[in-house]
Amino acid sequence: MSEVPEKYLETTARELGETMELRLPDTISYERLEELLAERLEILISHHFQQFVFLLYRIDVPENQIRDILEKDAGAGAYHKIAGLLIERQLQKIKSRETYKTSPPENEEDRW
Repeated sequence: MSEVPEKYLETTARELGETMELRLPDTISYERLEELLAERLEILISHHFQQFVFLLYRIDVPENQIRDILEKDAGAGAYHKIAGLLIERQLQKIKSRETYKTSPPENEEDRW
């Protein structure tokens, strides 16, 4: 994993924590975030598979990537790889929002 700027990592952790109903610290390392997500994923996959599927849909992770991981890898390794995919996808969305964010118009007439 390449170095992720702290501002992106904190936003990613906050958004994934909310989406996955997981309490995460305000400051967190990439490795710790991946570890905590992997633990949550293990529970979801083992006991609440429909919630797991909904989570993937909500975060917009490609199903074929998840299927490949689950077919090739079993156990904790798979959960960590899926957690990595979730983090990467969330980072992409955050960076995209930042790139395409438009500033509000300066005067009332320009709003229309």
